[in-house]
Amino acid sequence: MLWGLLLLAIPLLIHLFQFHRTKTLYFPGVFRLTQRLQQARQRKKLEHWLVLASRLLGILCLVLAFAMPSCENQQASNKGYSHVLLLVDNGFSLSIETQEGQLIEQVKSQARAILNDLPAEAQVKLVSQTTQTDLWMSPSQIASLLDTLGVGPQRYSLKDWIEKAELASQESGVQSIATIVFTDAQSTFLSGLQAHSQPTNIDWRFVSFNSNPDDVKGGNLSLDTAWYVSQFSSDSKATGLLMKARVSHRGGQAKEARLSLLANGKTLFAQTKEIAPGQTVEFEGLISPENASESLLLQLGKDGYVYDDQLYLHPVKTWQTRVGVIGGDRSLDALFAAQPLLQKQLIRTSDIEVNPAVLVGLDAMVVVGVSALKDKTREAIRAQVEAGTTLLQFPTSATSQPQDILGGISSRGTWRKVSQRLALPGLNHPVFQGAFAESLSDKVQLPLIRNVFQSDAFSDWETVIQLEDGQPLLVLKRMEIGTQWLWLSDLNEGSKEFLNSGWYLPLVTQILASNALQEKPLYGVLFSKQLLSLPAPISTDERAAQLVGERGTSVVELQVNSERHTSMYVGVEPSYSGLFELKSPLEKSAVLVAFNWPRVESNLQTDPNLNDKLGLTKLTWKQSLADGRTSILQNEPLKVLWRLFMWGAAIFFAVEVLLLLWQSRNKRLENQ
Repeated sequence: MLWGLLLLAIPLLIHLFQFHRTKTLYFPGVFRLTQRLQQARQRKKLEHWLVLASRLLGILCLVLAFAMPSCENQQASNKGYSHVLLLVDNGFSLSIETQEGQLIEQVKSQARAILNDLPAEAQVKLVSQTTQTDLWMSPSQIASLLDTLGVGPQRYSLKDWIEKAELASQESGVQSIATIVFTDAQSTFLSGLQAHSQPTNIDWRFVSFNSNPDDVKGGNLSLDTAWYVSQFSSDSKATGLLMKARVSHRGGQAKEARLSLLANGKTLFAQTKEIAPGQTVEFEGLISPENASESLLLQLGKDGYVYDDQLYLHPVKTWQTRVGVIGGDRSLDALFAAQPLLQKQLIRTSDIEVNPAVLVGLDAMVVVGVSALKDKTREAIRAQVEAGTTLLQFPTSATSQPQDILGGISSRGTWRKVSQRLALPGLNHPVFQGAFAESLSDKVQLPLIRNVFQSDAFSDWETVIQLEDGQPLLVLKRMEIGTQWLWLSDLNEGSKEFLNSGWYLPLVTQILASNALQEKPLYGVLFSKQLLSLPAPISTDERAAQLVGERGTSVVELQVNSERHTSMYVGVEPSYSGLFELKSPLEKSAVLVAFNWPRVESNLQTDPNLNDKLGLTKLTWKQSLADGRTSILQNEPLKVLWRLFMWGAAIFFAVEVLLLLWQSRNKRLENQ
C-alpha cells in the first residue's frame, strides 16, 4: 500500500503546470495598478502552496491509513510470539443474527485476520466449546479447521480456559504465547473466576462481541420450563394431565408466541398468545393418559434464537408412583383402577419376613386393617420409611384400634360417632398443592365423616386434616426423610361419603406421591456437569447402563443415592438432544428419557459487569471490541493511529476544498 505514495507526484505536477510565463508590457501611469497586481500575485502563490500542501498531506494520511503500519507493543516487538492460542466461545448464543450478520461468522472473520498476519512458522492451537486441537498446527491448518466451526452447548467457562492456557504456556518449546479469547461474554461464561498469578510469557487478550436481545432479528422468545398438574373429574376419574409451560420474551421484534405440543409428530394442542418484551406467560393444555405415555415435544415458533424453542419430555408413564399394598379394601382397589399415576404392588407380611428386599424400589406403602406386625416385618418397613418411602395407614372398621404399627405401641382411645365435615383449611396444606382442579373457597361442600378415633396417643403427631369441631382426622409423623400418615376413621362406615366423593382420589394420590414426584424431572438437560435424577427407577449391573439414541449406543454411569433415587452422570454422553432409551441387563424394558440443550444463554446479554469479573482474575487483559475484520493481535495502538490518519486525511482534503472555494470567490471579485 505504500506504493500509493507515488500519488504525491500528481498534485506536484498540477501545481507546476498552473504557473504560466507572463509577458511584461510597459504602460505609463499605472504604478498603483502594478503594485496591486504584485500583491495579488503573491497571494495567489501562497494559496497555490497551501492547496498543494493540503493535497499532499491528505494523500499521505490516506495512504498510511490503508497501509495499516505495524505498531507492535514492546513485548511483541522484542521477541514476537512463538505460539498463539485461539479460544473461541462458540456457544449457542453466537448463532444469533444482528444487523452486522451472524456473530459466529464475525468471530471466524476476526480469527482469519489474525491467522493471515501470522508467519508461516508460527504454532497455533484452536480451542472452542465444540472443537479443540491437541497439537500445535500451522496458521493455514487452523484456518481450514476454522471454516468448519459451528455453534454448540457451552461446556467450558473462561475459568477452564485460563487454566488450559497456563498449562499450554508450560509446554516445551513455548517461549511466548498470545492467548486470545473470542466471546459474547455471557454471564455463565464468566462464572467462577478467581485470582491467578500472571505468567511472564502469556499475553492475555479479550475480544468481545457485544450481544443484546433487542438487536436479534426476529426477537428472542424462550421456552423456559414445563410441568404438569393432575386433573380429576367430579366422579373421581382421572381426566388426564394438564401440561403447563412458561415462555419469556427476552427482547427483539417478536410480538406473539405460538406453542405446540407434539406426540410422534401429531399435534396435541397449539396455542398463540400475545407477549410483550420482558413479559413471561404460561401456556396449558390437557393431555390424555394415552398421549401422556408417548414421547412428547414442546415446540415454540422459531425466532431469532432457535436453541431455546423446544423441550423434549419424558413419557409420563415413567412417573408412576410404585405403591406397595399390605391388606386390602374395595375402595383401595377402585383408587388404583382410576389413577394411572399409581402402580399397585400387593405385598404380604410373610413376604417381608422372608425377603425384606421386596420393599426396595417402592415410593409409598399403604397398610389397610393391619394393627400389629412382627418385629422383623416392622423393622423392615420402618427402615424403608426412614429411607424416604411414604406410609399411609387405614383402619377398615371401628372394631379395631388404630395404632402406630412402626412404633409397636397400642393406641388407647375410643371410637366416637360424629357427623362432621372435613375442615377446609387442612386441604390448603402444601402436600395438596395443585391436587384440585378448582380453587378452594368457603362455598366448597366437603364430605361428612360419621365416626372418628379419639386418642391422646397421637398428640405429638402433626394434624393435617381435622373435622369442623377440631377433632384430628389425618395425622402425620416425619421419620428421617420419610413420612408416616394415619387416617383416624374407618373405611367401611365412617369414611363412606368421603370414599364416594371427588376428594378421595386426589387427596390420597397426593399423599402417596408426596415424596416421589418432586424427585422426578419432566426432562433432562445435557452438559449440566452433575448427576441427573432419572424419571423412573432402574436396576443396574455394576452401576452401568446403555444409552441408546439415533446416533448409536454409549455406556453411561448410574448412581443410586441414599434415598434410592437413580441418577445418570451427565458429562460427555449424550452429545446431542432428543429422546433416548436407557437399558440395563437387570431390567425387562427400557426407560425412555429426554435430554435438551441447557438454557443458560437464553438471555443473549453481554454481562454488564465484564470488567469487574475480568478483574477478579488478577491478570492483565488487553481488551478489544471486535469489528470482524482487522487483526486483534497487535491492533491496540494501530487502531488509534488508523483513526488519526483517517481524520487527518479528511481534515486536509476539507482544507483543500475551502481554499479552492476561496480562490473561486476572489476570481469572481476580480472579474467584477
